[in-house]
Amino acid sequence: MPADAGAAPEPAATELERAARGAVSNPRLAREYLALLRGAPRALYRDGGPAHLTASAVVVDAPGEHVALVWHLKGLFWVQPGGHLEDGEVSLEQAARREVAEEIGLEDLELVGDGPAMLHRHGLDAAFGRCREHWDVQFLLRAPLPAAQMPLRASEESGAAEWFPWPSRTPLAGTAQELLPSGVVPDLPATLEALADRYTAVRG
Repeated sequence: MPADAGAAPEPAATELERAARGAVSNPRLAREYLALLRGAPRALYRDGGPAHLTASAVVVDAPGEHVALVWHLKGLFWVQPGGHLEDGEVSLEQAARREVAEEIGLEDLELVGDGPAMLHRHGLDAAFGRCREHWDVQFLLRAPLPAAQMPLRASEESGAAEWFPWPSRTPLAGTAQELLPSGVVPDLPATLEALADRYTAVRG
């Protein structure tokens, strides 16, 4: 169904329904996302209003000990790869996978779990132009090899892409503040901690 129709576009609506059942975030938040999408189907895209959906992915290596982060040139912080859906895209997961391929050069990743892993709503400053709030839909994706065997390829937009220890799962000693890079987006350590339990439940 096209995203400019009068109903919430599929499969995005189904992906958010799965988030209500299985994401680490509060199920009530998924219902709020669905209400936004049903009330304004164009909220799936950047031009859908100052508050709109985005898609991103927390990408981990095969042992589940490292996470791939990009340096966001506009926001000036380290964050998971992700961004806006392109006009015509109607799957949040496929948009997240596209962003991962573009920003860090990885494809054919395994989805951990069934559907989105986390929903996160956050305000934006003036550097983001007309965007005032991103309702981000985050997926947990697993690479087929250890980080040391999978170099990342940064895009011009991201500037840099690197593997960092996943604080909740790495055998390295240290706090999230010590293991993650300086300038990491403030909410990411808590997200990674919450997703560690999901990863363990699915992958062991």
